[in-house]
Amino acid sequence: MLSLSSFSQADTTKVLLPTKIARQVAQDLIRYDGCKQELRLTQDKVYKLEGREIQKDTIIKLLQEKDDNNKYIIRQHELQIGQYEHLTDDLQKEIRRSRTKTFLYKVGTFVGIATSGYLLIK
Repeated sequence: MLSLSSFSQADTTKVLLPTKIARQVAQDLIRYDGCKQELRLTQDKVYKLEGREIQKDTIIKLLQEKDDNNKYIIRQHELQIGQYEHLTDDLQKEIRRSRTKTFLYKVGTFVGIATSGYLLIK
């Protein structure tokens, strides 16, 4: 239908539209411009939100790494405490052995002196 000669316009510089339709066209064009601007602002907002999400993900990743490092440090500290406790137990056993040896040497020396004294008296 648009190719019919009755719908064709010879001069494109002049548009003959009724006033009511021309006002509606102007309103539609203004709405279109507003929609384009709103779309651009919405796209900017989405871009900024994506950037913020990337920053949040980066911060979360850094905090998780920090948490893992802290857990590793705590684990190493617990192992170190276990080694200290084991070392303390070993040292206490060694002290008991040295006390027992000292006691036995003293008893042996006392028995030896007593026996030697008894044999000398007799």
